[in-house]
Amino acid sequence: MQFSDRQNVLPIDNIANIEKIIQGRLELPSPPNVAFRLLEVVRDDESSFRQIGDIICKDPSLTARMMKVANSSMFGLHGRIKSIESALAILGIDVIRNIALSFVIMDSVKAPADGPFDMDYFWKRAITSAVAAEVLAARIGFRNEDTFLCGLLKDIGVLVIYQQMEKEYKQLLLFKAYANSQIFPIEKELLGFDHGELGGLVLKRWGLPESIYLPIFHHHAEKQLASRNGKLIEILQVSDMLSALYHGVAGLRDFEEVHNLLGSRYGLSRKMSREMIDSLAEKTIEILSFFDIGTDEMKPLSSLLQEANYELGRRALSYEQMVEELRQSREESRQYVDKLLKTNKQLRKLAYHDELTGLYNHRYFQRQVDKELKRAKRYDRPLSLIFFDVDFFKKINDSYGHLVGDEVLRQVASRVSSCMRNCDVVVRYGGDEFAVIMPETDRGGLEILAERLCHEVAKLRIPHNGISISLSISVGGACFDGKGNSVTRQALLSVADQAIYQSKKSGRNTVTIQSVA
Repeated sequence: MQFSDRQNVLPIDNIANIEKIIQGRLELPSPPNVAFRLLEVVRDDESSFRQIGDIICKDPSLTARMMKVANSSMFGLHGRIKSIESALAILGIDVIRNIALSFVIMDSVKAPADGPFDMDYFWKRAITSAVAAEVLAARIGFRNEDTFLCGLLKDIGVLVIYQQMEKEYKQLLLFKAYANSQIFPIEKELLGFDHGELGGLVLKRWGLPESIYLPIFHHHAEKQLASRNGKLIEILQVSDMLSALYHGVAGLRDFEEVHNLLGSRYGLSRKMSREMIDSLAEKTIEILSFFDIGTDEMKPLSSLLQEANYELGRRALSYEQMVEELRQSREESRQYVDKLLKTNKQLRKLAYHDELTGLYNHRYFQRQVDKELKRAKRYDRPLSLIFFDVDFFKKINDSYGHLVGDEVLRQVASRVSSCMRNCDVVVRYGGDEFAVIMPETDRGGLEILAERLCHEVAKLRIPHNGISISLSISVGGACFDGKGNSVTRQALLSVADQAIYQSKKSGRNTVTIQSVA
């Protein structure tokens, strides 16, 4: 089955648009206090090792766990580091910062204890992925201090989705199970963003550097493999596959797929890749113990596969029969989910789109104005709104018929949509009246866009029985500078309504702009 990477509400082509969608759906969590102070000190060029060490040493438990990691087999120092200061000197500020952040973020980001979210499994998988990313990077000679932390936090967006959108999270899991698919394309389809993008924006909001939040933001985007973060993004994708071998339902086919990938992409022989995959168990067990997470007798993957194959051999059910039953089950699941997603799309379109013009409808307009007004107030940013209608539309209907009137509305909707920005929302408000929500638009920008609308509509010619019907529109605009917290949606609409009334009173084919106080 195919999942779209575009969402119906807004075009998803850059970080700003993703951020806008996410802010419209949920509130991004605040950073842990220790993480905030640590990042502030690291960003200060005049900070000393002692200042950074002082922040870490204020928490004895954090200090003890960090010392264990610094002396672990992952860095090969085997007890040579005796203090945080020596760790900073030997491993460097970035490595120590990232180790500290790993503990701080894991300790602070929680899911409700009584919910279905398995935090131990989540962090166990995350730590395995982080170790796998570090081991793979070392094997291929890729040096990057952020590899472990990126591997650890790449799926933190999943946890945020569960914390704030539990109902949607359960729906995502249901679709994932039925489709036997990865979850990120389903997230894109149903939410408009995936957990990597959400996690990246959370970490950006927390003040983590681009070298960490950008690879996490893009780690499900294949087209980003050619970017400057491409190598790290690639390692994160492979590390996720390696982690899934240990914490998913791994079989020989998955094992072979990873072997082939490591061979074709990095030139690793089967022996080298098998040794590397098996070594993950030992290294992960060591790191898990530092994070106080149980290992459940984690074994080398080759041993687990041997045990699994032995157990399969004891079963009466033949392998061929199992494969056939699995194939039939997956096919039925895919058909069911295809039907659900198709129905979901149709319902969403019916709920928020106008059937005649294809524009958003009055219901969607009311919801979106509230969101944009809230965002404008929060960030003290301008917001503009336009109402416009077709001049003498009733006369067009009476003279040429309702079919021609419908075509006029379709042509106006298409022309206006084509000349607006991606962030603008064009709506059929009702009858021949339209509206446009324009975020980040001050009075000057509103005036330019309103005049452009009039000019573009005036160029339209609607053919009918050998004649061409010319059109004009009357426009009323309301501009809010983002400064007044008492301004309501009703106040914004009222000002725009008064403005369009003034345009009609002035003879139509006119623009009137008023500010909202």
